Amino acid sequence: MQNSNDEPNVESLKLRGRRAIAVEHKNKLKEDETRIDIKISDIYMVDIEEAKDIHINYHSDRIFFLLMGRAKKNGMTDSMFIDRIRNMNIYECADRVAQGEMIEMAAVDLLYKELCEEDSKGSRQDRYINFYG
Repeated sequence: MQNSNDEPNVESLKLRGRRAIAVEHKNKLKEDETRIDIKISDIYMVDIEEAKDIHINYHSDRIFFLLMGRAKKNGMTDSMFIDRIRNMNIYECADRVAQGEMIEMAAVDLLYKELCEEDSKGSRQDRYINFYG
């Protein structure tokens, strides 16, 4: 949400936190993700490196909660989800999203597939341990 002069949206400069970042994401093409770092830098009045971290953390949180919602919807308990997600790198996917290399839902799909593969590996391993144990 910017004017033709590429100036920051006045509304987003007044806002802080997730709401401010969400306003900047509204109506943006995925290729514009990298430009959002500059907007975040303006909103929070921080250097570009800190703005990149804020942007990545924003996507990391969103990916985590979308992934958890999908896992719960498919019958996974909170404790099971937390145990399985420990070995997954959500931050790396969030970084790719923040750079415009991937959309959030693709990151969630990728991580969910990995989460399910972890489940099938674990159950196969347990079966053999129980059989020989």
